[in-house]
Amino acid sequence: MKLFGMFGVILITQVSCHSAKYQQPKGIIENLIPSKYQKNPYTEQNVEITKKAYGFKYKFSSPSNEWYEWKWKYKRVETNEMIKKFGMPQSIFEPYQATKKNVRLRNRVIKESFFKEEGNELYPDFNSMIPFYMGFTSPLYALTIKTLGKDSTPRERVEFLLRFVQDIPYGIPPNRSNSKVISGILTPPQIFIEKWGDCDSKVLLISSILAHEPRYKILLVYLEKHLLMAFEGRPHPNDSFIVFQGSKFILADPTGPAHLQLGNPGPDFKGNFKKIEPLQITSADRRIPHYVSRLIEVNKVESSKN
Repeated sequence: MKLFGMFGVILITQVSCHSAKYQQPKGIIENLIPSKYQKNPYTEQNVEITKKAYGFKYKFSSPSNEWYEWKWKYKRVETNEMIKKFGMPQSIFEPYQATKKNVRLRNRVIKESFFKEEGNELYPDFNSMIPFYMGFTSPLYALTIKTLGKDSTPRERVEFLLRFVQDIPYGIPPNRSNSKVISGILTPPQIFIEKWGDCDSKVLLISSILAHEPRYKILLVYLEKHLLMAFEGRPHPNDSFIVFQGSKFILADPTGPAHLQLGNPGPDFKGNFKKIEPLQITSADRRIPHYVSRLIEVNKVESSKN
């Protein structure tokens, strides 16, 4: 979704459905309804909700067609409040006098909502969102290492995580959630709670998992109507890649439900892109916060079709 300003008023161009507008009580997040929902057969996504915690159990297939079940937990109230940090309040779109004070306050609200302004358009700011939310993906990074082993290669980890994210059902989020404009983006913890996500949300998710490993240099690759990610590496013979600042970055599409392999960016990529945005993560962003349980569990399981 694109947002644009005119005569001091921000106008919204919506490209997907929107949910009902109402104020949520503290500690509660709005249940969303996706459009164009699709799910791979035999995969499972379960969320156990208690007063204090979210418990997740996700079943998915690996690149070698083995099946795994991952389990992890978040503290519920803290998670809900951090989910609600993302998104712009409706007041941003109301007319205002462009005094220095009002402009400064407006810019602060946009920044604190994890959006950014380019020209007269507003976009979600992934380079602000990923450091803020990647604490929620620390269990997923740990689960990857526990499943594949510390000796696994960077490419093996990316390929494995691609399958995990592609096996999360696909759905297009609404433009609003929790009385805020979210531009059809779900944050990583909200993806797991809702149990679905779209291309933008899934690129945000997998990038925030890989960002825990300093060796991964990650690019966001914006197409006309799609978003891909790319990571620095040595391409295999049939891999699609781009060159950025003299280095080769292998393209990937985590959207699903199709199991597109690393190096196959899908039919939307024609060799051209609108822009490239490198992720900028610091060592301070790579931490396990108090609201994420260190207890994780990996199980190798049978597919339901067997």
